[in-house]
Amino acid sequence: MASQKWGSYAFLLGVIIAVVVGIVASIVPDMMTVGSMELITLVLVILGLIVGFLNIHDKNVTSFLIATIAVSMVGGVTSVTAGGFVAVSEISIIGFLIANIVGSIVALVAPAALVVGLKQIWVLAKEQVN
Repeated sequence: MASQKWGSYAFLLGVIIAVVVGIVASIVPDMMTVGSMELITLVLVILGLIVGFLNIHDKNVTSFLIATIAVSMVGGVTSVTAGGFVAVSEISIIGFLIANIVGSIVALVAPAALVVGLKQIWVLAKEQVN
C-alpha cells in the first residue's frame, strides 16, 4: 500500500510539472532552453516509470492504457479549415498552450504506459503457458 502512495505522489508531481512547463514554454519560450527541456523531460520520464511500476494495478490496466492513448492522440489533433488541415498549435496561443501541456503530460504517461503494457503482456503470456 505504501508503494501505491509513492506512485500517486509521483503522478501528482509529474502532472504539476507538466502543466507548469507547458504554461511557461507557451508564455516565455525563450526561458526554456534545450538543456532545461531535456532535464525536465528526463524527470517526467522517471516519474512516469515510477507510476507504471507502483501505481497501476490489474483492475486499472485497460482504463489506464485507453486513457494514455486518448491523451497521446490529443497532441496530434488537427482541425479542418478551408485551406486544409491546421495543427491545434497553429490556431492561437491557447492551441499552443494546450499542445505544450499535452506534450509534457505525454512525456509522463508514455513511460508508465510502456511499463503497464509490458506487465500486461507478461501476465497474458504466463496465462497462455499455464
